[in-house]
Amino acid sequence: MKRFTAVLLCLTILFALFSFSACGKKEAPNANKSIAFQLEAEPKTLDPQIASDSSSILAVEALFEGLVRLDANQKPYPGVAEKWESNADHTVFTFTLRSNAKWSDKETPVTANDFVYAFQRALLPETGSKTNSSMFCMKNAKEVNSGKLPASQLGVTAKDAHTLVVQLNYSYPDFPSLTASAVFMPCNQKFFESTQGRYGLERKYLLGNGPFVIDGKYGWDHGNNLNLVRSSSYSGYRTPLPSTLKFNIANKDNAITDPVAALKSGTVDAIAVSASDAQRAKEIGCTLTSFEDTTWGLCFNTQSDVMKSKNIRKAFLQSINRTSVLKHLPEHVTAAENIIPPFTTLNGQNYRSLAGGPFYLKQLKNVSSLISAGLNELSLPELKSLSVLCPDDANVKLMLNEMLASWNSEFNNYFNINPMDEAALTSRVQSGDFQVALCPVRAESSGPLAFLSLFKSGEIQNPAKMTDATYDALLTKAQNLSGSAAAPALATAEKYLNEQAVFYPLYYEKHYYACAKGVTGIVFHPYGTGIDFIQAGKD
Repeated sequence: MKRFTAVLLCLTILFALFSFSACGKKEAPNANKSIAFQLEAEPKTLDPQIASDSSSILAVEALFEGLVRLDANQKPYPGVAEKWESNADHTVFTFTLRSNAKWSDKETPVTANDFVYAFQRALLPETGSKTNSSMFCMKNAKEVNSGKLPASQLGVTAKDAHTLVVQLNYSYPDFPSLTASAVFMPCNQKFFESTQGRYGLERKYLLGNGPFVIDGKYGWDHGNNLNLVRSSSYSGYRTPLPSTLKFNIANKDNAITDPVAALKSGTVDAIAVSASDAQRAKEIGCTLTSFEDTTWGLCFNTQSDVMKSKNIRKAFLQSINRTSVLKHLPEHVTAAENIIPPFTTLNGQNYRSLAGGPFYLKQLKNVSSLISAGLNELSLPELKSLSVLCPDDANVKLMLNEMLASWNSEFNNYFNINPMDEAALTSRVQSGDFQVALCPVRAESSGPLAFLSLFKSGEIQNPAKMTDATYDALLTKAQNLSGSAAAPALATAEKYLNEQAVFYPLYYEKHYYACAKGVTGIVFHPYGTGIDFIQAGKD
């Protein structure tokens, strides 16, 4: 009887332990749901090394995984690398990859060589990556990118199949966080070469290693939708919660005109919203995430017949009564003293605290000498009237009316404004069809260099169409300096940009994302660098 009782007790304990273990692994109540999100446009490519538009980067983050992932506080946690360590001065990082990481073919292991190949490929000049500047901290990265050194000289090596060693040019304690971005994601060389130049353009030319895969043969309906399902080959640090991700691609037939109504109806579970819609979304129980990552200012087209004169540009800017203008700031924005937003970091430190400022041109009581010098340069007897493009916003128009009052008085002429919707404004500025415009600048990645590079000669997104060898040389000098030591050189370039009177900062704008009531776990990254859905769930 005692023996029977002992056996029964053991069985009871084992059953209790089993029950407790099963409870510990119990599926989250908001798991296995379908999450809907609208992409701004068709992804141009799903190739991580060249993806640069927001839709492509968003999809790449779901289909691939880098060495680390970033949580809601933008802090790294294990991705393909289960752990990492650095030397004492943070110039060499060693990443240990998890042994069970596989590509989406369910057979091929993800190895350190896949990262070596991806990093090298991203920096080769023939790849044409627009997002590889964040890799320039790696040893010999700039030299490989310029073609001065072969890719084999890049400071990245596979010590063995599961150990990756990265050498840096300078101390960078936060380097692991960089590796969460798309350009750092792995690439299987054998598969890449088999696609013969079509890598990432169709489902059959894609091999990912992320938490999601394209849902079958018709999962990517170009121009309409991109549907993903949870990958059965993924075995990462966190189990993906959603069963499916439904990315609707905005087009003329299905674009969402009222994002708050779409959130309320369940058409989407998360979406980018304007500042005014953010307040409406909050009122219906949505959660909001925002980033102050955009600077609006007065921009001059340096290729136009009149505004190619630096003196004329300075006359316009230095006749502005800044105090009067800033009394009419639009809603939900803050006054801007610099082109680079205040929370921008350099090597983990606040850039503004390192660089100083503000650098904007100060008002002069009399700009007649600048006007005369500019007119002489242009061989003009007088300055002709012009229109300033701007957003169709009541407060913006009041701001510009303050400027016009100063200009009409100083130039003895009549100037006017041309308000329009933001899409039309963006189109006019990008095409160079303007002389003066109040428009935004926003970098596609973090860091002061990303913002300053927008004005580099030949940059397709250069709002001022500026071509200036001196400025380009200042940027190159800053690029060649290490870590925080680059701050003075970047500040010099920033000062020069202000002195050239091509962009005059007025206000900073936040970008908002809203999640529908009951939707949790979606992580938004700043500067349009992606959205992570791996822990997305909903009631």
